[in-house]
Amino acid sequence: MFDELTCVCTLAEAQQARDDIAAAFLHEPGYGPHLMEEGFDDRQWTIVWEEGAPDEWTNRLYGRVAAPAGTYFEAVNHLQLAISCI
Repeated sequence: MFDELTCVCTLAEAQQARDDIAAAFLHEPGYGPHLMEEGFDDRQWTIVWEEGAPDEWTNRLYGRVAAPAGTYFEAVNHLQLAISCI
């Protein structure tokens, strides 16, 4: 049985991932991406970027930003990205 507590991405790691994503797409200050609180959408961390986001940013992210250690990025849709456990 998978124990979700064995894989942890800290708040600081999730915030850094969000900041790295913003920098990779040269976002405008005041617009996303936004880090959703732990447990949003049944995931530990979800990054949501709607207003001012580049088209299909979740699909264009790969190779631009590394996920925190022990995790990977999973596109939920074209506006939401989950930080998922390996």
